[in-house]
Amino acid sequence: MSSTDEEEESYHEEENIQLPNAEEVTLIATNFLKRLGNKRGLKPIKASLEEERYIVNVQFKNKIATIQIDATNKGIQGYEIKYKAKETASSFPLTQKNILLIC
Repeated sequence: MSSTDEEEESYHEEENIQLPNAEEVTLIATNFLKRLGNKRGLKPIKASLEEERYIVNVQFKNKIATIQIDATNKGIQGYEIKYKAKETASSFPLTQKNILLIC
């Protein structure tokens, strides 16, 4: 085999790099959060591919984690954990019990 044939083969191998799918990167993200000590109630919300990076959002307790995963080598590039903003409730919620009390 000549050197040009070998170069062509290596070029085609590099060209056919298969990116991970959303399920794989979600699993990587949840495993990462488990290693950080967040073992319960992990609910993946969204996984999206932006250029060469997957962005995975995972909800747990009253927090949302955003994890950035490199699409080519599946490494964690960064993460951020934020507290969820609490929804403001009205001063007098209309539940069935409150409606019965009003009547």
